[in-house]
Amino acid sequence: MRIVSAGLLIGAFLFTGGLGVFLILGGSGAVSVAPVGVLAATTWGTAVSILCGCLLCLVALHFAALVIRWWNAGARFVHEDERGRIEVSPHALSEFIRGVLRQEIGIERFSVGLRHRDEAIGIRVRTTLTPEETVAEVGRRIQETLSRRVTERTGVVVDEVSVLVSSIRPHERRSSVAAETHEHDPHHADC
Repeated sequence: MRIVSAGLLIGAFLFTGGLGVFLILGGSGAVSVAPVGVLAATTWGTAVSILCGCLLCLVALHFAALVIRWWNAGARFVHEDERGRIEVSPHALSEFIRGVLRQEIGIERFSVGLRHRDEAIGIRVRTTLTPEETVAEVGRRIQETLSRRVTERTGVVVDEVSVLVSSIRPHERRSSVAAETHEHDPHHADC
């Protein structure tokens, strides 16, 4: 149903925008079309044609805003409660998951990806482990902990947690200056 709504909004945007531009161009004489040309033959006709075209373009902008709102709402993860909807942004979920990975599981190098599933969320964790850590054990802990904690704390159902161990290597020794710079760099991506 959501796709049909989006299709109708996009169609309304294209139709009203196209008709608006057509009336503006026809009224100004840039495009010669018989029905608009007859209307644009007088000064009042030209003004009415351009005014109607501008109004249609404004309606098209309204439809564009509705499409953007629909797109942004689709990006949120929704939990239906008996009292109404609870929406969680992907950024908030990702932040929460990062905190769980650091504080509860104890891993430091990772990246998190989220994807919408039918009525749930799919989580993908890409991480680097040390040689001392057992891949299967850490992977199982990540899956169990995230499945339980995300649902408990946000209400969003988790139906899949994929874990990719991209590297197994010892923690790198860094100077304290490099470590401080790394911690305060806002553009740093995990992993």
